Amino acid sequence: MIRQFPGGGKCNERWDGDQLTFGVAGMGQTFSGVVDVLDTAVTIKIELTGVLGLVASSLKRRLESAGRLLLTKE
Repeated sequence: MIRQFPGGGKCNERWDGDQLTFGVAGMGQTFSGVVDVLDTAVTIKIELTGVLGLVASSLKRRLESAGRLLLTKE
């Protein structure tokens, strides 16, 4: 995900058990979030600020689609 951020960016990430907490900054924009990996589900919570908040619905659809693909690949 971080590598797909246009123009690169600085990131931080930390795993605590089955939970990933991350933050990304690049091109004057920032976002952060938490990924919880459960036995039967993966949940992603992302806080989008500035311009990124305006494209949140489009980004949500892309993340859901990519996530389903990753979880169903064998």
